[in-house]
Amino acid sequence: MSGKSGVYLVSSKPVDGRQAFDNIGYDSETKVTYNGADGVEIPPEVRPIPDKPYRGMGKEDLLHFSTQPFWSRLRMICVSIIIIGWLALIIAVVALVLIYPKCRDPGSRSWWQTEAVYKIYVPSFKDSDDDGVGDLAGIESKLDYIRDLGFGIISLSPIYSTANSVPFLIGNDLAITNHTNIGVKFGTMTDFDNLIKAAHDKGMYVILDFIPNQTSDDHPWFLESRMSSPNDKKNFYNWAETDTPPNNWKSVYGGPAWKNDSMRNKAYLHQFTPEMPDLNLRSAVVLEELQGILDFWLNRGVDGFNVRDAGYLYEDYDLRDEPGTGSTYDDLEHIYTTNQPEVYNVLERWRKFVREHNFTNTEKLLMSSIDGGLEVTELYSDCDRSGIQMPLNDRFLDKKNPCDGKCVVQYVDGWMNQVPSGKWANWMTGDDSSERFAGRFNATFINAFTILTFLMPGTPLVFYGDEINMVNTGAGGDLWTRDQPNTRIMRWSNTTNGGFCNDTCNPWTTISDVSTGNIENAYSELIKALVDLRKEQSFKVGDYFTAIRDNNVVSFVREFDGETGYLVAVNFGPNTEKRDFIGSHDTIPETGEVVLSHSSSYELEAEAELGSLEIGPYGGVVVSWDYVAKEL
Repeated sequence: MSGKSGVYLVSSKPVDGRQAFDNIGYDSETKVTYNGADGVEIPPEVRPIPDKPYRGMGKEDLLHFSTQPFWSRLRMICVSIIIIGWLALIIAVVALVLIYPKCRDPGSRSWWQTEAVYKIYVPSFKDSDDDGVGDLAGIESKLDYIRDLGFGIISLSPIYSTANSVPFLIGNDLAITNHTNIGVKFGTMTDFDNLIKAAHDKGMYVILDFIPNQTSDDHPWFLESRMSSPNDKKNFYNWAETDTPPNNWKSVYGGPAWKNDSMRNKAYLHQFTPEMPDLNLRSAVVLEELQGILDFWLNRGVDGFNVRDAGYLYEDYDLRDEPGTGSTYDDLEHIYTTNQPEVYNVLERWRKFVREHNFTNTEKLLMSSIDGGLEVTELYSDCDRSGIQMPLNDRFLDKKNPCDGKCVVQYVDGWMNQVPSGKWANWMTGDDSSERFAGRFNATFINAFTILTFLMPGTPLVFYGDEINMVNTGAGGDLWTRDQPNTRIMRWSNTTNGGFCNDTCNPWTTISDVSTGNIENAYSELIKALVDLRKEQSFKVGDYFTAIRDNNVVSFVREFDGETGYLVAVNFGPNTEKRDFIGSHDTIPETGEVVLSHSSSYELEAEAELGSLEIGPYGGVVVSWDYVAKEL
């Protein structure tokens, strides 16, 4: 045994004919089994099987013991533990992936959600041929101005052929004689095609006004409909069975809503002027004609439409009297001449039609007025279907100074509460039927309000000239009346005709005054800065959370997972206001970087203490901070 290494076993027993030994040994270096008594090597064929495992066992012994029930069970238990452990680990990892807060998919925004809208009253914008009336070529010449200002969408007032029987100064652009032809004062179809191409080349979009409620009484449809002999257009308009008014309905502009026609010897309905008879949209043929008009302009590359006077599209089928007494329009409760259920159905029909039209490979937009008492929520989604994208928010157009923070909050919440989940808000400050923004508020309030609405969720809409604070007054007196809407001529310079046309032309109406200068107005620079901010992801797709709101200060947070967060604080008061914003929303940090400072003391890129942020009189401050992941 001397020099031998290994483990000695006390005894062994005969297995498979092998002899037993009292003591055996195994040399782990030479792998030789030997007799423990005399150290003699035991031949492999007679090598004994040990009766218990030992350290350094050979392969044969190891295989022998591994097949025994005890070791088989032990091995299965160990393998099972390992497998169960791995399965538990995999399940835990999958569970964590599923339940752990993760960045949401931001989705995508369409062009009408990311761009701002510039609304143009075509006759008053820019005259290219010096005949005194603005035209399509004039608009094309100013596309760079509009684009540089930050607007990507132009929305045009009606440009169609109109009646000669209505004086141009009254605004006869709604008295249409041909819905698929350009009015001679506005140019030619070639001018229109050139405008579309130029706008699209600059990454801009063009919206047309759509006038489905009425035509001119000089329209070929009406001229045929009023004939006493049988004809295809007899039901194109709303005719009473008698030559006298069948009910007490009043025209929006005064007097009865019915006029007797001597040729047909019946009365026709006109909710507006007698020169504009109402179409009968209950006629399937009329609806087909109107859809054909949409198709015509879509095929020419138009990107969408603004449906004018949508609330007046249908009237009560039974022609019932409206509640109320008196001789004026406002004396009656208009439950039978406005906001009829069919309005929402026809708007949905047109929305579906423009959505399916893919001539320019872009989504088509359908905007609509909400006049006539239309329900905003239902316009967005009629009977849970996809309604129009943008019911125009005109709720601020009748507001006048004074309007403090509470007044602004009431307006904002009043609209946001009507916007269904997943739909898109909009903020409009002027149009061709309301008093100028700068005629209702001073420039300082306008600046503060613009900061708020450009950075809220939604699309801002600005009426031409509001960016330079145009007002209703000018040489020749104030033209603002109910019948003469807000259509003063755009002032491009301080020349005789304001750069609208040459100094020898005779403009169709008065050149507007500007409350704070010409196109170099600082308000224009503010809009440019706000448009740049709107390109940030948190403003494009981010959440909206209210922060401090009181008599003067209105503030909110815009943020999105993984993106920079922003606090927007606006002061609608005449004095500097200091507020502690920490805690007003859970992600607002102690400090942030100033990215916009208007009428306030902060420099851009300066660090601001959000526990004591100061906002100047009618000013605004926007502060940003880096995204911080929330802990579980």
